[in-house]
Formats: sequence, structure tokens, C-alpha cells
Amino acid sequence: NETVTIHHAKLGPTLNQIKFGITENGTVDTLTKWQVKKIKTGLQIVFSEPKKVTWELTPGDSTIEVSCSVPNGVLLAQAPASDARIPARVASEDNGVMYTAMGPISARNIHHLFDRQTDIMLEFPTTSQLTRNPKNADILDVRLPVKGKTVLLRLLPEYYNNVVGLAHYKKTSLQPKYVPFPGRFNHAATGWCSWYCYYMNANEKGMVTETDVLADQLKPYGLEYVQLDACYTRGKDANWLQWTKSLFPHGGKWLFQYITKKGLKPGLWVNAYGANYAKPAMADKYPENFFLHDKNGHLSGACCTADTTVVRLDYTNPQVIEKHLKPLFTTLVQDWGLRYLKDAGWGTWMDFFEKNRSAAYDSTADSRVIYRKVQETIREILGPKNYIDGCAMHEVGLGFGIYDGSRTGGDDKAIWAPPKGKRGMSMQTFFNSLFGANYLNGICWWSDPDVVMVRSPLTMEEAKTIVTTISLSGQTYMISDFMAKLPDERMNLYKKTMPTLPIHAVDLFPYRAKPTCCPKPASYPNALDLKINGALGSYDVAALYNWGEQPALKTLHFAGDLGLDPGQTYLIFDFWNEKFLGAFQDSLSADVPKHGVRALLIHKPTGHPQILATSRHISAAVSLDSLSWQAPQNSLQGISKTIPGAPYTLFVYVPDGMNLKKVTANADVLYHTQDGNLLKVAFHGQAEPLRWRLEF
Repeated sequence: NETVTIHHAKLGPTLNQIKFGITENGTVDTLTKWQVKKIKTGLQIVFSEPKKVTWELTPGDSTIEVSCSVPNGVLLAQAPASDARIPARVASEDNGVMYTAMGPISARNIHHLFDRQTDIMLEFPTTSQLTRNPKNADILDVRLPVKGKTVLLRLLPEYYNNVVGLAHYKKTSLQPKYVPFPGRFNHAATGWCSWYCYYMNANEKGMVTETDVLADQLKPYGLEYVQLDACYTRGKDANWLQWTKSLFPHGGKWLFQYITKKGLKPGLWVNAYGANYAKPAMADKYPENFFLHDKNGHLSGACCTADTTVVRLDYTNPQVIEKHLKPLFTTLVQDWGLRYLKDAGWGTWMDFFEKNRSAAYDSTADSRVIYRKVQETIREILGPKNYIDGCAMHEVGLGFGIYDGSRTGGDDKAIWAPPKGKRGMSMQTFFNSLFGANYLNGICWWSDPDVVMVRSPLTMEEAKTIVTTISLSGQTYMISDFMAKLPDERMNLYKKTMPTLPIHAVDLFPYRAKPTCCPKPASYPNALDLKINGALGSYDVAALYNWGEQPALKTLHFAGDLGLDPGQTYLIFDFWNEKFLGAFQDSLSADVPKHGVRALLIHKPTGHPQILATSRHISAAVSLDSLSWQAPQNSLQGISKTIPGAPYTLFVYVPDGMNLKKVTANADVLYHTQDGNLLKVAFHGQAEPLRWRLEF
């Protein structure tokens, strides 16, 4: 077939259907009538038609070089690029814009493929162009101009371990390593956490109130979990199963059942590395060798718990797992119905053990091995259907393969930034974690940058920046506002950005930060670009930021910033302002408020009426199940999932010279209006699928 295939021992096929050609007047002439022979450096192929041209392929330990005897050579190939081998960028390609992806995407400035199973990065030359095959989305079409000798393909083995830097954690024999993401959940958690509202004052009445509002307001929009944080084990008479009666008179099981009856999933914060000393959960009293003492024989309070009655357990004693851990979590999961575990402790157990190992049951134990054993036991009991969010980012990689998600930084707070000149918790902590650890999201676990909040004193513009960023990143979307007191305009920010979607990182490097537990980027990106390939085709949703203290004019360059086609015209829709900005070529400049964002949906024109956005979700990837254009009838039709009772609006671009003639649907049409090229059509949301048709 006059093609060449390149295989690799671990990767299998890396390039298929390689064809060799020359460019003449902008077109490619495929070379034919070949002779092939093995030479000292590799493989030589001599073509005779349409002219004599010699190509050579030279394999090395981690590269394959290709050379051509004429200056206008071009190599065409197909690269396997399913969900197991995804487009990626490395640190040297940082252009100030962070990329994320949903579906099989490509861009002109993406020249890498990351193989999820082997931790191998495949690197193509920057002169190459990788584009999605129009007939098979699991294939990238590769085009590489070759003048003289160039590297066709370079492999970066153990990318996360050695290139990113997980291997620098060498404290014990258990070195954290990249583990392929198990993918028990195809998207990060969406839920509510009590901590940043109630802190230590959470109680049954408050939890019931919040659950009622969440079930009514946000459950229809995809919120799943209601998670109680640390506060319920106060005093010597309370433990992980017998909660403080003055705060939770009906107990934990009752609260879990209440949450479940509301159609939501109960979650709980537990530091498994500690237990009540006076009244442990699974016995009247534990032996002294169940607890981890210091060198002087004293007990030590477990991290982050309500009071000193909860002390560290000694898991080097295997009976602690058998007599305490297993029955505890079996009760929480099988009897109570726990569905979401915030797995706490922050890794401080390991540090304490290392300093006081002489007092432990087994002083020779490896602290990381023991730590993992505890987590593996919890994972086994929770099973594949219950979500574990690790709160133990002591060392990046320690929870890979076990956690579904994990905290990636410290606690935040519902203020934009600390007072000038001071340190402290704020939403800057959230952004540090989100941007600095995005390289792990959807690759190793679902990253958790800590909770989202939109209440005052955060401004509406700041709140929009926060929800836009979490939604377009695909990271864990846990919120912590007083839901019954939240104004409608701020509640709507959640409704338009929930739930989380199966979005993963494209930029597989710590963004301008070290790969540490609590990253702190040197600067934040100018934009966050979510590339989508879905029901609406291939398009971008870009968050254009203004991190400054004054309103500013910000510019987005389509080719340089987003990797889009140069010279191409794009249609731009402003989501939060529900405004069609127009057709732009090369770049767009927009005024962005202080601490604000412009959420821009960017589409190639199709030449006929097309959906730009919907009112349901910032990504336009939620609600639309199917979409088609019927050319003979000049009609656009689709099927949408809507929220019963809530208006659902389609924002449609209509080319010059066309106008809406008729709307039909199996639901009430609330209104339709056309202003220039933008058509708005609103329907009454309903439980059954909305089938709509627009004729022009």
C-alpha cells in the first residue's frame, strides 16, 4: 500500500499510514514506485515517481529521525489518539493561556500526545500539524514538512515521574509514582460542604435547612453531594459514629437518611488516622498499643479534629485496621449509606510517626507504606460507586489510584484576597491550587482546589470569575454558601455552571509553579481555554481574565493564544452578558472589569444558522442531546434536556439575508426575538426531552 507503520514495544502503533510526498504549488503529490532497503542507520526508501526522491528513517532510543533528499518533502500520517492517548502541551509551550479539553480535540499549537497507560509523552516537531480526522475522531492526521533531517517523533518516558518531577519525593522506599487514572467517575464531584459556612458550629437543624434548599434549587442542575465537615465528634462522649447529641440529636445515620430521601448523596469528613481515646467508635476501650504515642509516651491530637479527645492511631499495629478501621467504614457505608468521603488528615500522621517511630508498635515500618495501606483498605470498603476526595496532599502522587479526587492546596475563604500587605486565606488560595495543580486533573485524579463561594463580600464580577474558572477547568465543584440566604442572582451563577463535566487538562505541567502540595504560581493565566468537541461540533469557550485592580481592555489572539486557524473568521458570543459580539478575524479585544472575566464562546461559521450558546450551561455542552441542519427545508432542529419550570433559551447565529420563519416544539415557546444576526428563542422547561425546530 506504499505506507509505513511505526510501532513501539510499550505503546503499540504510534504512527500509521505514513505516506511520503512533495509539495508543488501548495498541493501534495504522493510519491510512488518505491524501493526499500535496510541501511546502517535505519531504513531507506527511494521513490521514482513523479521524480526521484530518497527518504530515510533513523530510529534511536527515544527518537525517530526522518530526512528527505529534496527541500519540499512532506510526510503524511495518522496518529492513534483516542481517550487513552490525548493531545497535550508541555511547559516549554506555555503561552500564558491554560488549555483544558472535553472530547477529541486538536489545535495548531498542540504537538504532543500523552499516553495515559504508560506515562509516555510523544512529541512531534513544532512544524507539524495535528488535526482530527473528519471520519474517525480517534485519529489525528499528521502533516510534517521535511527539509533535510528532522526528528519525526520523540518519546519522553516516565513523563510525570521524571519530567514533571514526582520522583523528587524520595523520603522512603515508597516513592510516589504516576498511576493511570482508574476513572471510577467520569467527572469530578459537584456538591456542598458545610465547613466554610458553619465551621465548628454545624448542627442538625442547619444541615436539614441547607439540604432542603440544595434539593430544591441545585439538585436539578446536577449537584449531587451534601458533605458534613469536621465538628460532630466534640467531647469525650462523641466519636465517628456517636455524634455530639447537643448538635445532632438524631445522630449521623438519621441525617444520612434524610439527605438520601431528598435525592442527594450524604458525605462526611473523617480523619481515619485518629479516634476518640476515651470512647472509640468500635469498642468500649482500645488497648494502649492502638494509639500512637510520642517519645515520652504522650498521646497526640489527630490533625484538624474538633478537640483533643481524638488522637492518633498506631496503624503499624495491624489490629487497628482489623478491629477499628474496617468495621468503622463498613458501618458508615453499608449501614448508614455514606456516598462521599472527604478523607482527611493532610499526611501529618506520617510526619509524626517519623519523629516518634521508636514509640510505635512497629518502629521499623515504612510510614508511606502504612499510610497507603490505610487508604487501600478504605477504598476497598467504599467500592467503585462511592467517591473519595483525598484531603492528604502531603506528597503529590501518594494517593494516585486510590482517590477519585484530591485537595491540591490549603483552605480558602469568601474574600477575594487578604488585606494588603498581609497573609491569610482567600480565594487566591483557591486560584493557586486550581491553576498550579490543573496538570493532574482528569489525568491522575479530579483535582480539588477547595470550595467555591459566591457570597458577599465577593463582588458579582469576582463571583463570575470563580464559577467560570471552576466550570471550564472541570475540577471538583464543591460549594460552601448559606444556600437559604443566597440571593437569586448569585444562586443563578451556580445554576449556569453546574454540573462538572468530563473535562481534563491539556497543559500537563504545573502552571508556573513547582509540583508541590500547595502550589503557588508565579502568575495566573491571561485566559483559560476549554476546547470542546461535542454536539455543537468543535469550538472553544475562553475565559478572558482581568486580575488587575482596575478595569482593562484585554485582547485574545485566536492563533497565538488559542491555536486556532490564522486568517479564519470566528463568531464570538459573550455568555454572561448574553450578547453576540460579532464576527472577528485574528483577535478580539474586550473591556473586562476589575477581578472580572469575559466568558466567550468561539465558533467557526457554518454558512447557515447555528447554535452559539444556551442559557443552561456556560459550556453549551449541557442540555443539547442532538442537533442537525436540514438544508432542503432551511431548518435547524434538536433535542434538549431542560429543567422543569425554568426558561430555556437558545442563542442562534443567523447569517445575513436569513430570518426566522417558524418555531415548533413540544413545549410552550415563551418568546423569540431577532436582533441583527442574533436570534433568541426561549422555551418553557419540562421533564421530558424538548424537541424543537427552527425554520428560516
